[in-house]
Amino acid sequence: LASVEKEKQRWEKEKSQLKASIEENKERMLKLESYWIEAQTLCHTVNEHLKEAQAQYQVLEKKYNKAKKLIKDFQQK
Repeated sequence: LASVEKEKQRWEKEKSQLKASIEENKERMLKLESYWIEAQTLCHTVNEHLKEAQAQYQVLEKKYNKAKKLIKDFQQK
């Protein structure tokens, strides 16, 4: 009977350790999930900035090519 009681105590201790481990893992998962969402938001923001920069670059490139053409035309006259 004593050995059964000892075994029961061991199981109870292991059970509580497993419960604590589960709770710790849940907390870590929630933290990682929030980091993941934050990273996705940051990527989206950076992507939007990149699109804006690309659009500005295209506008400036067109202006540059137009100015280059005007200078060339002016030099030929």
